[in-house]
Amino acid sequence: MSRSVNVSCSELDTNDLKKKELLFATLAHDLKNPVQAQLLSIKMLAEGTFGKLNSKQKEMLNIILESSNYMHDMLQSILDSYKFDNGVIYLVKKEFSAKELIQNCINEVKSFACNKNINILLDFKSDVLEVNADEIQLRRVISNILNNSLNYSYNDSDLIISVFKDNKNMIFCFENCSPEIPIEIKEHIFEKHVSGSQSGTGLGLYFAKKVIDAHNGKIYLDCNGTCNKFIFEIPLCSCQDASICW
Repeated sequence: MSRSVNVSCSELDTNDLKKKELLFATLAHDLKNPVQAQLLSIKMLAEGTFGKLNSKQKEMLNIILESSNYMHDMLQSILDSYKFDNGVIYLVKKEFSAKELIQNCINEVKSFACNKNINILLDFKSDVLEVNADEIQLRRVISNILNNSLNYSYNDSDLIISVFKDNKNMIFCFENCSPEIPIEIKEHIFEKHVSGSQSGTGLGLYFAKKVIDAHNGKIYLDCNGTCNKFIFEIPLCSCQDASICW
């Protein structure tokens, strides 16, 4: 005698979600192992273990090493979110230099910018640009905006990055020239799966907004024809605990 089993749609959705979350967490864990191996190998190369390097080779290896360290930290933060509260990333705030963070992000995309002959111009309005924030998550925001700006910028153009502060906020502005953004994209650009490219996932700017919101800041797009400004602001000092919820 057969017995029917009633399963609600919500139960099916929950099971599917758990499977996806487990797959994502497992993938992050498995990616961490080769990244650790890369870090060790690059560090040995940079220290001259396998032979003397010239200054240009050392510079390039140090850029790769710094980028790999960031990737390792990012994977660890993803794993921590599953270890403690599934789907929640807690911000780890500290004081750091916004100028150094911007420079590290630029080092990662130098070759991409050179390939399109795009000049990255920096405009720091102050010598002291200390901010209290989660450095890893803020770096993800800046990297996403940088890569987007370079992807869509015209060849042989300028990408201008300005960082300044007012009485309460640190303000980051990324200005580029690109084909005009369609109104239907512009109005929903920080929403999930909205992208101006067939190959894009539409998750980078969505995640960026989640991070900035968690910092009690704001992020927005200011467009004027082919001139675009992606701007985000975060409080200079925020001791309030926060998390990024999905």
